Amino acid sequence: MKRRQFLSAALAVTGASLATTTLFAQESKRLHVAINQYTCNTIYRRENLDFWDRLDELKSAGLDGIEPLFRSEEEVETVGKRLADYGLTMRSVYSGINLHEEDAAEKEINRILKIGEKVKSLGTSIIVVNPAGKKGTDAEKGKTDAELIFQSKNFDILGAGLKKIGISLAFHYHKVELEFAAREFHHILCGTDPNNVSLCFEQNYSYSGSGNSQVALFDHLKLYGDRSVEVHLRQTINNVFSETFGDGDIDNIRLAAAIRKLPKMPHIVLEQAVEAATPKTMPPVEKIRQSVDYVRKVFG
Repeated sequence: MKRRQFLSAALAVTGASLATTTLFAQESKRLHVAINQYTCNTIYRRENLDFWDRLDELKSAGLDGIEPLFRSEEEVETVGKRLADYGLTMRSVYSGINLHEEDAAEKEINRILKIGEKVKSLGTSIIVVNPAGKKGTDAEKGKTDAELIFQSKNFDILGAGLKKIGISLAFHYHKVELEFAAREFHHILCGTDPNNVSLCFEQNYSYSGSGNSQVALFDHLKLYGDRSVEVHLRQTINNVFSETFGDGDIDNIRLAAAIRKLPKMPHIVLEQAVEAATPKTMPPVEKIRQSVDYVRKVFG
């Protein structure tokens, strides 16, 4: 081989190597975006469709993963395989949990620990749980102080158990936990060990559950952002759930800047919901695609 031919070949190989390296670097920098099962259900049921039959669409929309809802460990293997078949990850899973009632708490802790043992081998590192509400004639009064203390104690026990197998327990909340000066929300976080109990920061519920207040939203993030291992994203326009996640009532530019300042970037999960007044102008896959593109542009 002549010297000129050798140099040309060498440069071609080097160029290809650099191009491949650059591509891998770009892929590694892309923000991982997931969506939860609740959101998929609400979007696709509006069209009388089952999202489980359209996992290829979810992948094509740019999603990296799904956060499924599990009630028992028996559900894990089937769902995990279905997601893997379409190249979708399962970094986090969700479940409701009753930790404030003495006759239920131990069984519930064991149930979640069993789920944890199953999902760990499938790449899951976060289990998101939402505490059950109080039932009965006193439900409107909320949980008693004794129930709140007992609940937080059990959050600690469960979190410590999951930590042993390498999974973070993340507290998820709705509006009810923000009632009565947000006593339940605060006590779960103030009454537990941060090493055992993390937070799934509910951006929209911090806003809507506090009288549509961005002051409250950013105060919650300031107080507990360091404990946030996951963030659920949902948007409203004039306090009605928007068709896609984008600009609206909540200042996402400010939110993204605050989240990027946290010690570690949380797992990002879309939770865009629909209600009767939500516009309906595009198919589900396009709603998701636009939402994912917006998240990567603003939060990436």
